[in-house]
Amino acid sequence: MINEKIKFGQKQLIENIKILLYKKDSDIFSIIDFEDDRIYQEPLLFAYFNDKKSNNLNLYTILYGYMNFDAQKKGISVESDEYGRVYLPNIGWLMTNEVTQKLKLFKDKNSKIKLLYKGVICEYKLESIEKIDNTNIEYLRYPIPLLKQCYYDFDNNLINVEIERISIKHLKNVTKALNLIKRFAPKHFDLIVLATKKIVVFNVDTTLRNSFATLSAHGISFSNAYQEDYNEVFFIDDIAHQTGHIIFNALIYDYPKFIKINPDTILQYIELENITVETRNVHVVFYALYTYYATFVCLEVCLIAKVLDAKRTHEALGRLCFYLRKCHLDLNLFERASINDTFIDVEDIFTEKGLEIFFEIKNKFDLIKEKWRGTLKPLDMSNQPYNFTYSKFVELNPLDENNN
Repeated sequence: MINEKIKFGQKQLIENIKILLYKKDSDIFSIIDFEDDRIYQEPLLFAYFNDKKSNNLNLYTILYGYMNFDAQKKGISVESDEYGRVYLPNIGWLMTNEVTQKLKLFKDKNSKIKLLYKGVICEYKLESIEKIDNTNIEYLRYPIPLLKQCYYDFDNNLINVEIERISIKHLKNVTKALNLIKRFAPKHFDLIVLATKKIVVFNVDTTLRNSFATLSAHGISFSNAYQEDYNEVFFIDDIAHQTGHIIFNALIYDYPKFIKINPDTILQYIELENITVETRNVHVVFYALYTYYATFVCLEVCLIAKVLDAKRTHEALGRLCFYLRKCHLDLNLFERASINDTFIDVEDIFTEKGLEIFFEIKNKFDLIKEKWRGTLKPLDMSNQPYNFTYSKFVELNPLDENNN
């Protein structure tokens, strides 16, 4: 049932991209297949239409790998990045020695890509699209200029993030994590691949920014692997979380059908003795709840299957406990909400469709809490920062090797 809702949301997003493409170039569908939905789910198209600096050079570079052969033979102008790379979705990376230069790109009669720089053949090496093993999800191991707009700090200033080295380091962990989710949570994995087209692993200090999840690059999962000891358990957690944003974007794209009140409404959490004003709005907290739900699903199945070694099982339990606490607080935000100091019932916040999602999340929370109560209750989480940190977890909850 949820698959159909996500497909419906994806269809709406696709139709919007088609309209934007037609407005940009009314002849565009003479060179690309109007019926090929893969094209209109390309995340860089979302980034293109959300970037104020985008131009036609970017657009046709994004579309080249989807163009018909006649259009590919005719060719387009492209621009290499600061490393001499040209990224062509559905084809790969052209690695050249020409840095930040405009080049002519076309295919010859044998379908071989040719590059010209100032009218002279430009040598290049082709690195094909890299798909994560046993999935159809692309792994972006190099930075893409068009995605720089997504990398900004808490003050909305653009920042530099490291991608290439951290991506090489964690490819095996990402692969393990996705394949564990695929094996033990196949229904949820189907939701991930339905909405997620690419994964970016990056490294940046979380005091600058924690996550880059955004509809402006819909279809890309961004994971900040800034802690040195991250392994496949982190990626089970974070891929579930980050792809949860993408799934939820498609699921409630037409948000008035799910949220009755203004989604920008700030929730107030009423404590027993005073009132604490919550800085997040209805929309943001609803998203957070779904990401906890997705993380519960993916972590729990791995624990039940007992496929993790002792240390990783210990970490997975710590992460499960960590998110149960966060989820509890956010559920309370809705169940004890007030607007202008007046209590508002959860039924007044969500429509019937929204309530279905809310109570599905709440039911999952209740089931996890009850099932794992005995294991998780003794855990001390008092030294945890905003992001779960295993090195701190073991300080207060040492791993008992004899019992694992």
